[in-house]
Amino acid sequence: MRKASWIIAVVGLVVCVRGKAAEVVFENPRLRVVLGEDALWLSLVDKTTGEDYCALDRRVSFAAVRVADKTYNANRASLAEGRLSIAFADCDTQLIYAVDATDDWIVFRLAEVSGTRPSHATLFRIGVTITDRGGSRLNAAWNDEYAVCLRGLNLQTQLSLSRRPDHSLLVATTQDFPGPKLEGAGAALIGAPTAELRPILCRLSAAYDLVRNEGDGIPSKDLPIARQSYWFLGFGENQVDRVIDYCRRTGFRQVMMDSGSWSKSVGHFTFNESRYPEGIESLRRTVARLHEQGILVGMHTFASKISKSDPYVTPVPNRGFWVDASARLAAEIGPDDTAIRTGDDLSQWAGSPVSKQKVWEGHVSKHQEVILDDEIIRYESIGPEGQWNTFLGCQRGAWGTQVAGHAAGTECRHYGVDGCINGYIIDQESPLFEETTSRLAHVFNYCDFDMVYFDGSEDVDRRRYDYYASNAHAAAMRKFNKRPVIHMGGGFTHGLWHSFTRSGTVDQYPGTYLAYINAGGTIQDWPTCKDHIDRSVRGVIACEDEMTPGELGWFGIGPASGNYDGLQFDEIEYLMCKSLAYNAPVSLQTSFSRMEAHPLTPDILEIVRMYEQTRLSGKVPQATCDRLKEQGKDFVMLPGALTGEGEQPEFIEVEGLAEVAGTHNVRSLVGPRGEDTIATLWHYLGKEGKLILDAADVQAYDVYGQPVAVDQVAPKERAAVPVDSRRLLLHFPGLAPEAVCKLLTNATLEMRKPVVLWIQAEDCQDRVGTMTTGSQAGIEEREALGDVVLSSGPIDRSGQTPCYSEYRVQIPRKARFTLWGRVRYPTGGDMSFGLVLPGQEVTLSGEQVLGNCGVNEKQWHWTGRGGGVTTVPPGSPITLNLEPGEFVFRIYPREGGGTAATNPRLDCLCLAEDSGYVPTDADAKAAFEDEG
Repeated sequence: MRKASWIIAVVGLVVCVRGKAAEVVFENPRLRVVLGEDALWLSLVDKTTGEDYCALDRRVSFAAVRVADKTYNANRASLAEGRLSIAFADCDTQLIYAVDATDDWIVFRLAEVSGTRPSHATLFRIGVTITDRGGSRLNAAWNDEYAVCLRGLNLQTQLSLSRRPDHSLLVATTQDFPGPKLEGAGAALIGAPTAELRPILCRLSAAYDLVRNEGDGIPSKDLPIARQSYWFLGFGENQVDRVIDYCRRTGFRQVMMDSGSWSKSVGHFTFNESRYPEGIESLRRTVARLHEQGILVGMHTFASKISKSDPYVTPVPNRGFWVDASARLAAEIGPDDTAIRTGDDLSQWAGSPVSKQKVWEGHVSKHQEVILDDEIIRYESIGPEGQWNTFLGCQRGAWGTQVAGHAAGTECRHYGVDGCINGYIIDQESPLFEETTSRLAHVFNYCDFDMVYFDGSEDVDRRRYDYYASNAHAAAMRKFNKRPVIHMGGGFTHGLWHSFTRSGTVDQYPGTYLAYINAGGTIQDWPTCKDHIDRSVRGVIACEDEMTPGELGWFGIGPASGNYDGLQFDEIEYLMCKSLAYNAPVSLQTSFSRMEAHPLTPDILEIVRMYEQTRLSGKVPQATCDRLKEQGKDFVMLPGALTGEGEQPEFIEVEGLAEVAGTHNVRSLVGPRGEDTIATLWHYLGKEGKLILDAADVQAYDVYGQPVAVDQVAPKERAAVPVDSRRLLLHFPGLAPEAVCKLLTNATLEMRKPVVLWIQAEDCQDRVGTMTTGSQAGIEEREALGDVVLSSGPIDRSGQTPCYSEYRVQIPRKARFTLWGRVRYPTGGDMSFGLVLPGQEVTLSGEQVLGNCGVNEKQWHWTGRGGGVTTVPPGSPITLNLEPGEFVFRIYPREGGGTAATNPRLDCLCLAEDSGYVPTDADAKAAFEDEG
């Protein structure tokens, strides 16, 4: 690449004198830009076409500085001996730049600051007339023909682009603190045909050793892997075959491993040995096993924070965390003091009733901590009213730290908190950051991961957000050996554009909105699932403006819960239509248990597979994709049985019916196909029945395109269509949509009564170890429905000590059942049992947990599977796909006080075919009385 030759010729810098005004010209073979002596831009010309893209009438000055909280704009520019000097009105500050011009770009690097030193500097800004497309991560204004791009030379340079009706403003800024100083920051100005911009940016990233991520010279974002969908799952070494199966069922070739499934604590990245018994070796084997199946494996992780349970925090907290607020003790305190007075204003601390901040990630309680010397102290509130200088209700020695006295004047530190993992945010200027990213890189490299998602990297020191958010990724990425890596994460900035593969993740529905409410937020108009998808689509469109692939995810697959109906077929098809329309990969974030608890999962996965296969084939015409982009419109892809095998896929626009047969429990969407009508049909909970229609000619197909039998019922010309967990597609030849809507609305629905099986706990076929009945242990439970079962002694949580009750139940038909237990924990809290099926290795972890709903007040309650102390019964259903015949299972004690008096009690069990059914005490009593 040719370097600039000053003054002379095509690549260079010159000063042109016209009358009394001197103009500074910056030029390379592509571009000529002219700056006036008054530091206002005069032109930006594409030398190939002669087109001037400068927004001349906006009178944009080259730079600005902030001194003592006042901003001064540039008003003088001069060029001498290859150095550009910029002066400012009413300010003695002067910025001196080294300027280089190459074939592809013109570089402005801040070399020197003279006069009063500013705290912040706008290094470079220019207005251009292109307003069609652009964003601050690419930091380019572009259209189909031409692009003007301003790129940073390093992470200390912050970039932004604002698009306005008549111009776009490209800006590069920097600051003096915290982090790197002003000097050395710089930006490269590029003007080129849009088709040539990407190769130029590749050359720029190599020339300035920017954080980049390429395979054979091609940026990862431009490789096929960027457009492939992926699973986001938590799993262990013994579950890898299930991961492979789910990849097969969807056509996905990528899976990302949830942080909590492999790492017990962020920081030291200690291993979750319940899932990876041999630590890093187990993890390495798991990745290798997936590689054998052609599946790329991703690490979900956190680089900017550390779990509060990590050894970096307990028992002695490291001093390398970001202090986002501080105060000083007003007086000495002792180890028993619970009211701690400071000499400072605490009104804006977490827990203050007058704090301006109302939304605290994860809940405000996670932020109500203060660190004095080496002691972490939780506090309940801040007071007294009007003074707001005292921590009240203090719980001393939190997170296993040592309770101690503290002298007057001791600093009261508040560390920045991430409420997601409940961790502290790292000060990236401390040695701790270098240490933790090295630990992370060791795991990534040794296990041979292919993909990384740096979650929560937006949780950084806000005083210099872009620099630290970028660095949270860059520090680890530079230590990763593999290229290309599928690089994703929170905190996507301009500094990461050359490395990022794709972006646009949004937390799953409806969890992201529930989390916002839990954090203290309010939502006036609750979004639907399709509203949520449209939000993701807007993110994909924004990514396209950044010349970066966007993804539609993380999208959840889960059963009905509370007011949520569970994921429905029209919702997943709406998502996949938008994926196809924008050629955007999807990411599915869920768990095995949630999918298996949802009766619609099998057909959901087949819909995903059909669309993924269709999208990756690249055979859908652009006109069809443009039609599918329309937000708020539902479409259904027809099976080959209707369109002809091997033909282009056909999409029918459909609209949902408010009710089918007088109920919203059966769902249907209806639309025209020529002179015929197409309708979808299913039960939202997967319950079985039949829909009686006053129609003689109805053809039904399942999601695989196979015909489904439609029975004829008396009187004549009536059809009985099955209704269940399958997504059926109905074809009504010669009928208009209005007529079909009427048929479906006026139909008769006949539902099959689901099977419910009740088992008394004492009716086990075998008891091993310390498992016994309450009557044998001298335990009386007056509110039990029979004799209880419990462990009379210490509990081995690993399950390696044989101790269980074995049950044998006759299953009448092949079906999906949910298992519930009626339990009581004498001491309250999150006790639990273990559920082990034939052939399973006993771990009593993950999907072998029964109970663990901690909010129970020592009372009898029905439980599925909970998540610990904060889970309200019944928790999540435990779902089992059972064949007809004898079903054998064992119940182990898992958590308890270790004595008959304190261990959990099991009263009875319920196996229900209805996935939406949660047993009640009244139902159980009635069932046992009938049996008696």
